[in-house]
Amino acid sequence: MRRRLLIVTLAVTSLLVAAFAVPLAVLVRDVARDRAITDAERDLAALVPVLSTSADPDLLVAAIERTEAGADGRLGLWLPDGTRLGDQRPADADDLSLARDRGAAFSRSHEGGVDVYTPVVVGAGEIVVLRAHVPTAILEAGVSTAWAILGGLAVGLLAIAVLVSDRLARSITRPAVDLAATGRALAAGDHTARAAAGGPDEIAEAGRALNLLADRIDELLVAERERVADLSHRLRTPLTALRMDAERAGLPGLVQDVDRLETEVTATIRSARVPLRSSVQLTCDLGAVTRERADFWGALADDDGRRWTCSVDPPGPHPVRLSIDEAAAALDALLGNVFAHTLEATPYAVSVVRTGGREVLTVADEGPGIGDPSVLERGRSSAGSTGLGLDIATRAAASAGGELRIERAPGGGARLVLDLPAHAGAP
Repeated sequence: MRRRLLIVTLAVTSLLVAAFAVPLAVLVRDVARDRAITDAERDLAALVPVLSTSADPDLLVAAIERTEAGADGRLGLWLPDGTRLGDQRPADADDLSLARDRGAAFSRSHEGGVDVYTPVVVGAGEIVVLRAHVPTAILEAGVSTAWAILGGLAVGLLAIAVLVSDRLARSITRPAVDLAATGRALAAGDHTARAAAGGPDEIAEAGRALNLLADRIDELLVAERERVADLSHRLRTPLTALRMDAERAGLPGLVQDVDRLETEVTATIRSARVPLRSSVQLTCDLGAVTRERADFWGALADDDGRRWTCSVDPPGPHPVRLSIDEAAAALDALLGNVFAHTLEATPYAVSVVRTGGREVLTVADEGPGIGDPSVLERGRSSAGSTGLGLDIATRAAASAGGELRIERAPGGGARLVLDLPAHAGAP
């Protein structure tokens, strides 16, 4: 928009400047030409009193030399007896005859300038022909300077018009650019971004509408989080009853499972109540989380007769931009997928490797594999499950700036790869 406004302003101003500057330039040239011819005619008129009183050649030559044109050798005359005084340049016979025989005063343009002829009647009807030559340099004296000044004024006017237009364009486009930046910030997840009120009425109104939309989105997100927290909290009552039944029945394994479930519910409530405008960036050691969750699922794998391995390379910390709960939830989703979609006794392996500044978590099994990549979409499942597990891992990876990929393991099973950028503080 800004560029278009500048182009339109430049085009309109150029037309206006041309409409005034071109005729003015022509007028300056014509005025300079008329002034030079008028000066020549004045020099010729200065000789008329001398011719009316004397025909002495010496006196006439002295009078010629006192004029500006005569002093430059550009003024001459022809006496009735054919004597020629002053300028000795040849004259056109037709022009000389026109002035002498018909008594016509005129000017004649030619390649070198303009000749001004004036006939003067002396004595008994005899005619003396006066001629003043005005060269092109005198005809155009000062024209180039005047045109340069006009050109400078035209350029100056164009520059001023462009500057004023640019300021005006900025006052229009800057609020629009800020509005677009606010929209991009909101799209990137910055819920605190708001458009500044200002600019033209239409853009200011759009900014107010965008701010209203952002506020409404915040309200809806808060309401959704509260509903999730409420639903999670309502699970505590049946979980408590289940714990009591398990304790009365003497089932310590079931009690432990209920404890873990209560821990997950608590984490869900806590996550749902995290303020939307929190600017804290959480990190965790992906290697430590992987070991802890692998041990948890390993107990279940041992009960199923599954062989499993867990490796972290290098052994040190593997920091990523995920909270411990988010990393654990993502890994649980990947391992839960193995247990849900492979037969008992199917082996699997979990590994964390740092490669080129990235932390790569891999869960590979020896099951039938995953043939449809669309299972990564939320709610999609080919085995009757909720279809939310892999979506949880996908969203966790995206929030950390990474991705979840489905590959085929060397043995033909599924290979789920959580590829995350290493935290800046990673060694």
